[in-house]
Amino acid sequence: MTRTDFATATLQVMKTIQNGNEYTLNKLSEKTELNFRTVQKVLKLLEECQKQLESKKINITHLEHATSIQMKSKSGITSMPVHIQKMLIRTSYYPTPDRNEEILAYLLQHNAIKPTSAILLNPSKILDELVIAEHVIKKGKKYYLLDMGTITAKGAMSLYPELIQK
Repeated sequence: MTRTDFATATLQVMKTIQNGNEYTLNKLSEKTELNFRTVQKVLKLLEECQKQLESKKINITHLEHATSIQMKSKSGITSMPVHIQKMLIRTSYYPTPDRNEEILAYLLQHNAIKPTSAILLNPSKILDELVIAEHVIKKGKKYYLLDMGTITAKGAMSLYPELIQK
């Protein structure tokens, strides 16, 4: 294994685990091609950052000749636990998923995330809107998600667990 600086190692670990798969330290070390101890250090840092950022936020402002950095306590809805935030969003603003979110979640759950895994769907006005919004790509009569569509689908599935097909 070659020597990797800590910032790059941290980004490699975060990129690897973002897919939601579960890893052991050994598997994560293999997958990232990082030293086992480096992976341990990265995870310790990430865990501590996550604890700190649950109740605080970092504001970074780039000025002409300086950068201002400040950590503040979260306020408003962001200061509440995530499950409470989701409950408030659902009850106050969006009680049910819309058809766009249902289609995006369907595509994601069927792994339609690249041209080779595109799936056949009946054309519709909603699909046309998702294509125009650059959430979905149409390839012939098949459709697949773009990055923004994947992010939106994951967010919708987090907010509306009933979208998850079992």
